[in-house]
Amino acid sequence: MAEYENKVLHELDGIREYDNPMPGWLMAIWWGSLIFSVAYLIFYALNFGEGTMEAEYRGATQEAVAAVDAYFVANPLVPPSPADLLAGAGKPEVLAIARARFTRTCAACHGEQAQGLIGPNLTDDRWIHGGTVEQIFQSVAKGWPAKGMPPWGRALKPEELSALVSYVRSLQGSNPPNARAPEGEPALPEPIPGK
Repeated sequence: MAEYENKVLHELDGIREYDNPMPGWLMAIWWGSLIFSVAYLIFYALNFGEGTMEAEYRGATQEAVAAVDAYFVANPLVPPSPADLLAGAGKPEVLAIARARFTRTCAACHGEQAQGLIGPNLTDDRWIHGGTVEQIFQSVAKGWPAKGMPPWGRALKPEELSALVSYVRSLQGSNPPNARAPEGEPALPEPIPGK
């Protein structure tokens, strides 16, 4: 304690304040941090580096989109025949699979009974984008992003997608309570085998 006696600056209530220098390693970290922050600010924040992080991000995003597009071109989504889709609308095992998928992915916008909430009513005879099974398949597969419907064609297994279209088709004419008002053009429904 004697070695610090000459460095005491203040003493108050028995508490002594010493004037000891900071360790050299701590001062080196502090100065290094200051120099690094100035260099980082000049290089990245003020865009004096070769490229900006935003440009790198956009480039990587464009590469990823191009890779996905190339995959879709090489592996096109081929819809099943209308007869297969209509036949699925009459099979209870297909409708059970589709009902579960509808509840998970579609009910938030179209309602539990497809009566229409944010999305249109799927149980009446009017369709905004066409009511044939081919048109329903294209609407579900490609979606309508401008209207808020995501494309489900690559997110669902092909059998689930087909079952979902068959299920939607089977709901026409079910007249659920509190159904949304009809929208779009009337479409003559194709007959479902076995119904």
